[in-house]
Amino acid sequence: MTTAAAEIEDGLGTLAGTGKLLRFQARRSRLYLFWWIAGIAGFTWMTIPVLVDQYPTAAERMGFAATMSSPAMLSMSGPVAYVNAYADSIGALFTHRMLLWTGAMTAVMFVLLVTRLTRADEETSRSEVIRSLPIGRRADLAAALQLSVLAAVLLGALLALAATGLDGGDGTSALLFGAAHTAIGIVFASLTAIAAQLSENGSTATGFGLAALGASVLFAGAGNAEDTWATWLSPIGWAQLTYAYTPEQRWWPLLIALAVAVLAVWTAFVLVSHRDFGQGMFAARRGRAEAKPGLKSAGALTFRLTRGLIWTGVITLLLLGLAYGSVLGGADEFADGLSQAQKEILDRGGATIQLSFATTFIAINAIVAALFGVLVIGRGRKEETVGRGELIAAGPVARSSWPGSYLPAAMFTATLTNLVAGLGLAVGGASGDGDLFGKIMAGTLVQLPAIWALIAFVFAAFAWLPRAGWLRWLAWTWTLLVIYFGSMLNLPEWAMAISPFDHLGNYPADDFSWPALIVLTAVAAALAVLAHLGLRRRNLHFN
Repeated sequence: MTTAAAEIEDGLGTLAGTGKLLRFQARRSRLYLFWWIAGIAGFTWMTIPVLVDQYPTAAERMGFAATMSSPAMLSMSGPVAYVNAYADSIGALFTHRMLLWTGAMTAVMFVLLVTRLTRADEETSRSEVIRSLPIGRRADLAAALQLSVLAAVLLGALLALAATGLDGGDGTSALLFGAAHTAIGIVFASLTAIAAQLSENGSTATGFGLAALGASVLFAGAGNAEDTWATWLSPIGWAQLTYAYTPEQRWWPLLIALAVAVLAVWTAFVLVSHRDFGQGMFAARRGRAEAKPGLKSAGALTFRLTRGLIWTGVITLLLLGLAYGSVLGGADEFADGLSQAQKEILDRGGATIQLSFATTFIAINAIVAALFGVLVIGRGRKEETVGRGELIAAGPVARSSWPGSYLPAAMFTATLTNLVAGLGLAVGGASGDGDLFGKIMAGTLVQLPAIWALIAFVFAAFAWLPRAGWLRWLAWTWTLLVIYFGSMLNLPEWAMAISPFDHLGNYPADDFSWPALIVLTAVAAALAVLAHLGLRRRNLHFN
């Protein structure tokens, strides 16, 4: 080994070119970072004045606290210490309601960012081009992590600025709220850096990162529900345990996040030096010498490739449905502590709070199920851009078979996961009430035309505007905003009407609209036809 080679392999030369790569990656990711940061920070800015208007007095906040003290509600929000501070601090109520959700979105942002700048670049051979230049072996990973830290600090600063001025705290409380999100971002960026070394493709690395997020939410929820040590096993839990805007607020839980991040970064740098370029630490499982008879068509192959997403969706939605079912079972008890204004927010036209809760949970299950359909279509776009689809398209395959087969795969995935979620909600919440069980399952079926319309639109965007991948996420995010936060944010009717779910009615709390179901189904069919016309007219983009 020459002296120069030894320096590159064993010394600081392994980081050579990090600064240039950092500038390059920042430029590549500028739109990604802008929209994610603007979305999370902007949503926080929008939510604060709404919560302040809804709970202006200590008495109203105390009434709401009574509904948030049950184990089920604490598992979906945060530690009980925040609830105890509601009366004295609107900031405590705000942090309690927001930190879990904004923290989870922050984690998703950094999981996807690190994956696309490390493992995904290796998978698409971009890193191979970069490494043909005088670039150190660890430079791309170092640049990705540096960019993640800078983005996490910027996001935290904007969130702290948004929270400044909330009653019940000071500038330190707002800074702690922002720093909690910075810590979440850095931890998940570091954990994803390890995942990128273990796996051999971007999808698996992203799966590992999101699995870590799922485990984090699960441990935080279990620990918060019963006030146990399980919360300390979760990066999301560490952020919640800072107790921002409460008399118990503290900074030191963030030191745990810092220590874990440092350890994870060190581990990632060790692993990147002990694996072959383009390969993961986990060897790929050898496939069969010959395909099964059921894989003789492009459509069958599509369903095989998306099998992992389908199973992930089924398990996720089943657990989500059961979790919401546990809350639904005690819905009538929650109603006693609600103010009239709060009942109006929850009221979807039903005779009981239980039916109103069921309507809300059914809608949330539906939009999460639609997410898995959107992810399936995203998989189709990836197969096209990385060139694997070229091998299929080179054969005697019609456009309707590939990539057109991703539309039925997405429809099947979203439909199945939505039905599983409804079954979990009915089993967990009906408590032997056959009438309620039937209404929940019927309400789940009512959501299907809206799900189909959303997925058909996303597939049409893929067919006609393949490079505008942001359209599918804009459509899904807006639908989520309308379903979960539309009433709270007082969105205008025309804005809410953009979402197909807004036209379904409020069953089982109220009657649904048969004409709306028929029209939405027709719209979904028309968009599907439009999408296939787009696929026939455009060129496929292979690298």
